Amino acid sequence: MFIGVLLLILGVLLLLREMGLIYGNVWDYVWPIALIALGASMIFKNKR
Repeated sequence: MFIGVLLLILGVLLLLREMGLIYGNVWDYVWPIALIALGASMIFKNKR
């Protein structure tokens, strides 16, 4: 599930870049989001 969410976010960021709504390197946006998502998944996994 985590990989699916990460791929979805990556696809949205690439689309926004192609539309000219975000500038620069997409990876500058991806790695912080990936760290946040990984941390959130660890927190919610422990609560189950």
